[in-house]
Amino acid sequence: MHLFSILAKTALYAFMDKYLHGLFDLANDPAAEVRKLVCAAFVQLIEVRPSVLEPHMKNAIEYMLQVNKDTDDEAALEACEFWSAYCDAQLPPEILREYFTTSNSSMLIVC
Repeated sequence: MHLFSILAKTALYAFMDKYLHGLFDLANDPAAEVRKLVCAAFVQLIEVRPSVLEPHMKNAIEYMLQVNKDTDDEAALEACEFWSAYCDAQLPPEILREYFTTSNSSMLIVC
């Protein structure tokens, strides 16, 4: 079972760019459930392997800010989980500074 786990992780990392491309393609899906699952995938990535998401962090952050305003409460709540996971991953806070200006500060209250 341990070997299977190692092989599965290796296969996923080998195709990580395609996986991320697929997530970003799904990000604009009209179904709230899909948007919620995309947010959950980004949360899992940042929790397990933040380095994989770092080159795409700008797009991920912009997407999460967008979904935080989603009319679907479950999708918006899942997007809120991203910020907690970001902090837990101890990623540099400087990356977020440009997004949390006065005009975006309401995002902190919504979550």
